[in-house]
Parts: sequence; C-alpha cells; structure tokens
Amino acid sequence: MSYYAHMDMEQIGIVEARKRLGTLVSRAVHAHVPVRISRSADEHAVLISEAEYAELQRLREQAEIAEMKERMASVQRGEARLTGFASREAAYAHFGVPLPDAPE
Repeated sequence: MSYYAHMDMEQIGIVEARKRLGTLVSRAVHAHVPVRISRSADEHAVLISEAEYAELQRLREQAEIAEMKERMASVQRGEARLTGFASREAAYAHFGVPLPDAPE
C-alpha cells in the first residue's frame, strides 16, 4: 500500500526547510505529502513519514527476496552457476570493492 497518492512533491531549499521543518514533518506524517529538499545542485533528499519509509523498506526486501529466489531457480534449471569464494576478502576483491570495515 502506498501512502502517497501522488508524487507532485514540493521542492524547497535546505534553508527554507530548516525554517519550516515542523510543518513539513506534520505534512509528511498526516497528509502524506513528500518534500524534496535540495542542499545543492547535486544533493537532494526526500522527507517522508516513518510509515512510508517502512513500506519502502518492506517493498525493497520483497524485491530482493524475489530476485534471490529467481537466481536460485536459474541455477537449478542450469541457466546459471554459482561462484564460490574462499574468503570474504576474496569475494570483495573479485568485485573490486573495498571491505566495509577496511580503512580508506
């Protein structure tokens, strides 16, 4: 269930958002109106209710589970194969990404 019937979001800058934060939170929670807040040309965030955030997380988890099930079925059908790694470090190295807890 989506709490937002429309995605015509109000768009405001961060300075204005600071001034109106209480009102914006109330609108997100009670009227289900999301607000796009811009800090710069490249930095944006969307203020939504906690309930909407939980729903988005639930939908993301469902999609990940469905994708995992499809991948497992693909392996069982012989359409794909699994790759094993000797260690966590080897897996991260294979994909060219740093370990989450590695110093930068």
